[in-house]
Amino acid sequence: MATSMAAASGRFESAKSIEERKEQTRNARAEVLRQAKANFEKEERHKELKRLRGEDTWMLPDVNERIEQFTQEHSVKKKKKKDKHSKKAKREKKKKSKKQKYEKNNESSDSSSSSEDEWVEAVPSQTPDKEKAWKMGTAENQNKLFMRMASKFMGKTDGDYYTLDDMFVSKAAERERLGEEEENQRKKAIAEHRSLAAQMEKCLYCFDSSQFPKHLIVAIGVKVYLCLPNVQSLTEGHCLIVPLQHHRAATLLDEDIWEEIQMFRKSLVKMFEDKGLDCIFLETNMSMKKQYHMVYECIPVPKEVGDMAPIYFKKAIMESDEEWSMNRKLIDLSLKDIRKSVPRGLPYFSVDFGLHGGFAHVIEDQQKFSHYFGKEIIGGMLDIEPRLWRKGIRESFEDQRKKALQFAQWWKPYDFTKSKNR
Repeated sequence: MATSMAAASGRFESAKSIEERKEQTRNARAEVLRQAKANFEKEERHKELKRLRGEDTWMLPDVNERIEQFTQEHSVKKKKKKDKHSKKAKREKKKKSKKQKYEKNNESSDSSSSSEDEWVEAVPSQTPDKEKAWKMGTAENQNKLFMRMASKFMGKTDGDYYTLDDMFVSKAAERERLGEEEENQRKKAIAEHRSLAAQMEKCLYCFDSSQFPKHLIVAIGVKVYLCLPNVQSLTEGHCLIVPLQHHRAATLLDEDIWEEIQMFRKSLVKMFEDKGLDCIFLETNMSMKKQYHMVYECIPVPKEVGDMAPIYFKKAIMESDEEWSMNRKLIDLSLKDIRKSVPRGLPYFSVDFGLHGGFAHVIEDQQKFSHYFGKEIIGGMLDIEPRLWRKGIRESFEDQRKKALQFAQWWKPYDFTKSKNR
């Protein structure tokens, strides 16, 4: 039987076994392609069904008007920005052409007036008591003087061993090192931008995303909007306050966005107070590299549960994460809000109780801290089944539509965005 040696392992293998291995690889590739094709066709069918049922176009009437207004404003701003950029590019191009023309004229004038005379430094006048001989006639003396002067700026003087050639070599090496650092920083910035663009494209909360569920929006402000979760609500009235732009955490927000979030928070607290309910607000900022969109959750609970909530959350936070932590385990938010209590860029969990303060916790080990930490505590207090707060239960479009219409009726008397947008 014909045999061949496998170069990588250094052992003998029959032609038959090699052919079998190749066939297995081909079959595995074909299976992957078949599965990808099936998933793509399934997704396309799902999109078509949504389109036929009107799921991708239906939304609350007030929200529809606001989105049209927002889209129009966005297109006008985009056009102005594009015009400004084109004007700037034209000015830079004109300036560059003028500079090139000026340099060309200078080069031609320098070549016509060039001389082969060697420059020699004039001998300074010497006093009789301090006689110094300045010999600048030879190239060697000029090089030595230039080397001494240059070494002062270089910060390196090594006597006769540090020559002019060494100086130029070290300068070139330094320039090369700086160039490499700049190139690495540029590549890192490009990679971060691409990662953010890919994340925003499939983000559930970005306006420009294809996955954005517009039928769940209840109200749109200037830079923040109010919507409902795209899974079954943890309690009746469960809603989300979300920035319009892709921001990752409350600690990274501008002042005007944070103030608008607080306005939504005050209106929601007032609305649920009139219904005899308390509000618990949650935010979890984890997985910084994945750059998830910030979501500020509002979960209404009965008054008696709301009164006990601070005790439950305090105990759960003290028992969570690492036993020994670098940061304070429990941060009190009664006097300072989250932006003044947690440093920018750190992963954290925060909870607020109505309009009163709450607690924050800097997450030390993200592997040990679950993203549903806050909802798990509320689920335990209300005895809610775990699958509701772990991954969420999917809802049909009709159920989501009913949920949005009901919440819109509750929200209407407390909606401050209508007067603000007019």
